[in-house]
Amino acid sequence: FSGRAAIIEDVATGDLRVGRFGWKSQQATLIAFGADAYLNEMGITSDLFPNEQSFGISPELMRLCDPIPDPEDILDPATGRRGIDNFESFLQLLAPIGRGPIDDQVRAGALMFDAIGCAACHVPSLQTGPSTNPLFDRRTVPLYSDLLLHAVGTGDGIGQAAAMPNEIRTPALWGLRFRRPLLHDGRAATVSDAIQAHGAEADLARQGFDALAPASRTALLAFLGSL
Repeated sequence: FSGRAAIIEDVATGDLRVGRFGWKSQQATLIAFGADAYLNEMGITSDLFPNEQSFGISPELMRLCDPIPDPEDILDPATGRRGIDNFESFLQLLAPIGRGPIDDQVRAGALMFDAIGCAACHVPSLQTGPSTNPLFDRRTVPLYSDLLLHAVGTGDGIGQAAAMPNEIRTPALWGLRFRRPLLHDGRAATVSDAIQAHGAEADLARQGFDALAPASRTALLAFLGSL
């Protein structure tokens, strides 16, 4: 496995940082990630992303459709905060997703997960760095991701920020039991389908999954179903 960090310019500060957010690690911070979503999902500009996505429409026509001056998300004089600041706080303070029930089969599946190489990219836990907020200060986070870019056969063919077209950031697996469909484009209906879509760097792990005895495969899927 040869994952690499996405080194990108943080739009909030102009500094070079490691990208961690988005399918392609295209944003380095939650404030930038939220501002990106404000623009590209809701069409709301901010001082971080002040330009509308016009897709070839002339500025004159854009003004007819959207007469509100940019940036649209401005400081609230009562709070001194923008909408993206409130959204960042919401994202920061979302409670971690707890594990489902853990029994002997799930514990056996965790061993299979490690044995066939899944944990090389889906690293069971990472630790946060120092923070003045005790909620975030050097905390162990069981996210099941290395937050690195990999070419594992599930890329979207689109180069974005530092990511090559065939690369994708390792998706975190915590909360997997609540998510369907799977993969960035939703083409995998089940966990088994998602595993079978892996190749390139992850081909040996996929082959390991295929080679598991039925009981071991069932245990591995039970483990993934507990995340």
